[in-house]
Amino acid sequence: MFRRILGLSFIGILVFTGLVVIHQPVSAQGGDKYPPGVSADDVYKIAAQIYCDVCKGVSIAYCPSDQCQAWREEIGDLLAQGKNEQEIKQHFADRYGEKVTGVPVSAANRRLTYGIPIALAVAAGLMVSFQVYQWRRRETRAVQVARAANLDENYDRPVPDNVDPAYLERLMKLLDGNK
Repeated sequence: MFRRILGLSFIGILVFTGLVVIHQPVSAQGGDKYPPGVSADDVYKIAAQIYCDVCKGVSIAYCPSDQCQAWREEIGDLLAQGKNEQEIKQHFADRYGEKVTGVPVSAANRRLTYGIPIALAVAAGLMVSFQVYQWRRRETRAVQVARAANLDENYDRPVPDNVDPAYLERLMKLLDGNK
Protein backbone atom coordinates (compact mmCIF):
# COMPACT_ATOMS: atom_id res chain seq x y z
CA MET A 1 0.00 0.00 0.00
CA PHE A 2 2.78 2.40 0.96
CA ARG A 3 4.65 1.56 -2.26
CA ARG A 4 1.59 2.29 -4.32
CA ILE A 5 1.11 5.74 -2.71
CA LEU A 6 4.80 6.46 -3.10
CA GLY A 7 4.65 5.40 -6.75
CA LEU A 8 1.62 7.59 -7.49
CA SER A 9 3.27 10.54 -5.75
CA PHE A 10 6.43 9.99 -7.77
CA ILE A 11 4.40 9.89 -11.02
CA GLY A 12 2.58 13.09 -9.98
CA ILE A 13 5.87 14.84 -9.31
CA LEU A 14 7.25 13.70 -12.69
CA VAL A 15 4.15 14.97 -14.54
CA PHE A 16 4.30 18.32 -12.74
CA THR A 17 8.04 18.66 -13.44
CA GLY A 18 7.47 17.78 -17.09
CA LEU A 19 4.78 20.41 -17.42
CA VAL A 20 7.00 23.03 -15.84
CA VAL A 21 9.93 22.14 -18.10
CA ILE A 22 7.96 22.16 -21.37
CA HIS A 23 5.94 25.22 -20.40
CA GLN A 24 6.61 28.04 -22.80
CA PRO A 25 6.05 31.59 -21.67
CA VAL A 26 3.05 33.12 -23.38
CA SER A 27 2.84 36.76 -24.33
CA ALA A 28 0.45 38.56 -22.04
CA GLN A 29 -1.44 40.11 -24.94
CA GLY A 30 -1.26 37.50 -27.63
CA GLY A 31 1.60 38.71 -29.81
CA ASP A 32 0.77 42.28 -30.81
CA LYS A 33 2.88 43.54 -33.69
CA TYR A 34 4.18 47.10 -33.56
CA PRO A 35 6.12 49.10 -36.14
CA PRO A 36 9.86 49.55 -35.59
CA GLY A 37 10.66 52.26 -33.06
CA VAL A 38 7.39 51.84 -31.16
CA SER A 39 7.67 50.10 -27.82
CA ALA A 40 4.96 48.08 -26.13
CA ASP A 41 5.23 50.38 -23.09
CA ASP A 42 4.31 53.41 -25.21
CA VAL A 43 1.34 51.58 -26.69
CA TYR A 44 0.10 50.27 -23.32
CA LYS A 45 0.42 53.70 -21.70
CA ILE A 46 -2.14 55.02 -24.18
CA ALA A 47 -4.16 51.79 -24.42
CA ALA A 48 -4.75 51.88 -20.64
CA GLN A 49 -6.76 55.08 -21.17
CA ILE A 50 -8.99 53.70 -23.93
CA TYR A 51 -11.78 51.24 -23.16
CA CYS A 52 -13.15 48.33 -25.15
CA ASP A 53 -16.64 49.00 -26.47
CA VAL A 54 -17.41 45.26 -26.48
CA CYS A 55 -16.12 44.27 -23.03
CA LYS A 56 -17.65 47.33 -21.29
CA GLY A 57 -15.28 48.93 -18.84
CA VAL A 58 -12.16 46.92 -19.67
CA SER A 59 -9.14 48.86 -20.85
CA ILE A 60 -7.88 47.71 -24.25
CA ALA A 61 -4.45 47.34 -22.67
CA TYR A 62 -5.76 44.31 -20.76
CA CYS A 63 -8.56 43.06 -23.01
CA PRO A 64 -7.67 39.76 -24.74
CA SER A 65 -10.14 40.12 -27.66
CA ASP A 66 -8.98 40.26 -31.26
CA GLN A 67 -10.59 43.67 -31.68
CA CYS A 68 -8.55 45.10 -28.80
CA GLN A 69 -5.39 43.54 -30.23
CA ALA A 70 -6.16 45.31 -33.53
CA TRP A 71 -6.74 48.57 -31.65
CA ARG A 72 -3.39 48.24 -29.84
CA GLU A 73 -1.69 47.65 -33.19
CA GLU A 74 -3.52 50.69 -34.57
CA ILE A 75 -2.19 52.75 -31.65
CA GLY A 76 1.30 51.50 -32.54
CA ASP A 77 0.78 52.58 -36.17
CA LEU A 78 -0.47 56.01 -35.08
CA LEU A 79 2.56 56.42 -32.78
CA ALA A 80 4.82 55.49 -35.69
CA GLN A 81 3.12 58.24 -37.73
CA GLY A 82 4.14 60.75 -35.04
CA LYS A 83 0.74 61.28 -33.37
CA ASN A 84 0.73 62.17 -29.69
CA GLU A 85 -1.44 60.74 -26.91
CA GLN A 86 -4.21 63.35 -27.20
CA GLU A 87 -4.44 62.97 -30.99
CA ILE A 88 -4.72 59.19 -30.67
CA LYS A 89 -7.45 59.47 -28.03
CA GLN A 90 -9.28 61.97 -30.26
CA HIS A 91 -8.92 59.56 -33.22
CA PHE A 92 -10.61 56.75 -31.27
CA ALA A 93 -13.26 59.12 -29.89
CA ASP A 94 -14.10 60.29 -33.42
CA ARG A 95 -14.40 56.71 -34.70
CA TYR A 96 -16.11 54.98 -31.78
CA GLY A 97 -17.56 57.77 -29.62
CA GLU A 98 -16.32 59.50 -26.49
CA LYS A 99 -17.29 56.54 -24.31
CA VAL A 100 -14.14 54.65 -25.35
CA THR A 101 -11.90 57.30 -23.79
CA GLY A 102 -13.60 57.11 -20.39
CA VAL A 103 -13.60 60.90 -20.05
CA PRO A 104 -15.31 63.22 -22.53
CA VAL A 105 -12.86 64.60 -25.06
CA SER A 106 -14.78 67.79 -25.83
CA ALA A 107 -14.14 70.66 -23.42
CA ALA A 108 -17.84 71.43 -22.86
CA ASN A 109 -18.70 67.86 -21.90
CA ARG A 110 -15.61 67.59 -19.72
CA ARG A 111 -16.64 70.76 -17.86
CA LEU A 112 -20.06 69.24 -17.22
CA THR A 113 -18.53 65.95 -16.14
CA TYR A 114 -16.44 67.65 -13.48
CA GLY A 115 -18.65 70.69 -12.80
CA ILE A 116 -21.87 68.95 -11.82
CA PRO A 117 -20.37 66.86 -8.97
CA ILE A 118 -18.43 69.87 -7.71
CA ALA A 119 -21.57 72.04 -7.76
CA LEU A 120 -23.53 69.35 -5.91
CA ALA A 121 -20.78 69.06 -3.28
CA VAL A 122 -20.73 72.84 -2.76
CA ALA A 123 -24.55 72.93 -2.48
CA ALA A 124 -24.52 70.09 0.05
CA GLY A 125 -21.81 71.87 2.06
CA LEU A 126 -23.83 75.08 2.12
CA MET A 127 -26.96 73.21 3.26
CA VAL A 128 -25.06 71.48 6.07
CA SER A 129 -23.43 74.77 7.13
CA PHE A 130 -26.82 76.52 7.23
CA GLN A 131 -28.34 73.69 9.27
CA VAL A 132 -25.47 73.79 11.79
CA TYR A 133 -25.89 77.57 12.02
CA GLN A 134 -29.61 77.13 12.73
CA TRP A 135 -28.94 74.50 15.41
CA ARG A 136 -26.37 76.64 17.16
CA ARG A 137 -28.66 79.67 17.04
CA ARG A 138 -31.53 77.92 18.79
CA GLU A 139 -31.78 78.42 22.49
CA THR A 140 -32.14 75.54 24.85
CA ARG A 141 -35.44 75.08 26.67
CA ALA A 142 -33.76 75.99 29.96
CA VAL A 143 -32.55 79.33 28.60
CA GLN A 144 -36.03 80.12 27.22
CA VAL A 145 -37.73 79.42 30.57
CA ALA A 146 -35.05 81.32 32.49
CA ARG A 147 -35.44 84.31 30.22
CA ALA A 148 -39.23 84.21 30.65
CA ALA A 149 -38.75 84.14 34.43
CA ASN A 150 -36.36 87.16 34.25
CA LEU A 151 -33.43 85.10 35.49
CA ASP A 152 -29.76 85.33 34.60
CA GLU A 153 -29.13 84.85 30.86
CA ASN A 154 -26.37 82.36 31.60
CA TYR A 155 -28.83 79.99 33.30
CA ASP A 156 -28.41 76.70 31.47
CA ARG A 157 -29.57 74.06 33.90
CA PRO A 158 -32.01 71.53 32.50
CA VAL A 159 -35.65 72.42 33.07
CA PRO A 160 -38.56 70.07 32.32
CA ASP A 161 -40.84 71.13 29.48
CA ASN A 162 -43.92 71.42 31.69
CA VAL A 163 -42.48 73.99 34.18
CA ASP A 164 -44.40 77.21 34.50
CA PRO A 165 -42.12 80.27 34.26
CA ALA A 166 -43.96 81.95 37.18
CA TYR A 167 -43.34 78.92 39.39
CA LEU A 168 -39.67 78.90 38.41
CA GLU A 169 -39.38 82.60 39.27
CA ARG A 170 -40.86 82.01 42.76
CA LEU A 171 -38.55 79.01 43.27
CA MET A 172 -35.47 80.99 42.29
CA LYS A 173 -36.42 83.84 44.68
CA LEU A 174 -36.78 81.33 47.50
CA LEU A 175 -33.41 79.82 46.72
CA ASP A 176 -31.76 83.24 46.50
CA GLY A 177 -33.31 84.17 49.88
CA ASN A 178 -31.72 81.14 51.58
CA LYS A 179 -28.20 82.14 50.61
